[in-house]
Amino acid sequence: MKNNLVSRPLFYTLHVLFWVCYGAILFASLSNWIPSTYEVWQVVISDVLTSSFIVYLNYYLLLPNLYKKGRYSAYILASIGMVVVIVLLRVNLLGMTHKSATYTYFIRSVPALGFYLITTVSWFFANLIKAQRNEIELRNSQLASELKFLKLQLSPHFLFNTLNNIYSMAYFKENNTAPAIMKLSEMMRHMLYEDQGKLVSLSREITFMENFIELWRLKLDEKPSILFTYKGVKDRHRVAHLIFLVFLENAFKHGNTIDGRIDVNLVVDEEDKLHFALRNDVIDARKTAEEQSGVGLSNVKKRLNLIYPGKHELILDQTATSFEVKLTLDLK
Repeated sequence: MKNNLVSRPLFYTLHVLFWVCYGAILFASLSNWIPSTYEVWQVVISDVLTSSFIVYLNYYLLLPNLYKKGRYSAYILASIGMVVVIVLLRVNLLGMTHKSATYTYFIRSVPALGFYLITTVSWFFANLIKAQRNEIELRNSQLASELKFLKLQLSPHFLFNTLNNIYSMAYFKENNTAPAIMKLSEMMRHMLYEDQGKLVSLSREITFMENFIELWRLKLDEKPSILFTYKGVKDRHRVAHLIFLVFLENAFKHGNTIDGRIDVNLVVDEEDKLHFALRNDVIDARKTAEEQSGVGLSNVKKRLNLIYPGKHELILDQTATSFEVKLTLDLK
């Protein structure tokens, strides 16, 4: 009967109000056929006290300490004993009798059995809801842990590849080394400080992609044709952190960066659905881009399933000369 949604004083107040209302209804119904006000109060007070005794004893003592621990026989015997004692108490000690003994015991058993069944059903429902809530919390905790693990895989993978590129630029004393380090610094700031939650600003994610593309432009001696366009992006749009990074990495690492072409297009339509498309030329398609990418695409697929269950579509299309990615996300 405890509810985490209300404070303890309010919880107790609601219980008191329930029994007061129950007693008032009982008093009004009994006043029509019991002439003595004293007898009416006697019946009402005894009914409220014995009924509340059944409710709280069953809910807070018998069910959690006997039934929940698997002591079913003990619980059944204790429940029967409790109801019998209450009925006998009300009939014999409180003098609540009628001309017919059978009718007397029947009428005094109805409230006891009624409140016993109500509290038992309420306890089962409360425990069912609690179990479902615990299962959801456990599942969310597991998903959060798995997402964190996937992110830990992703960031070092990106950093390792980028540092390798900058090292080669520094080794050959290229003039683009300093700008490349600055770009990497900006990107690492985004990776470290923007990921305070599961989703980040889409506009900042786009800035990260622009820096990533520019970093590769600085590194490459040959200059492939790179086109990055986007539209429909608004301040309210948020997306999974670094969800596009693997696709960009694959395009530059496994694509044709000598005389090839890389086209990246991102559009958010009026229904807040994000359409991301990336196409890059490849030199040798004997081994597919998906096989070459290894952990990368497997990682991003898992993240999409965890963050956008039933709200995404990923299509990978491999041909002899190109590799294409089409990703649709529901941003609502």
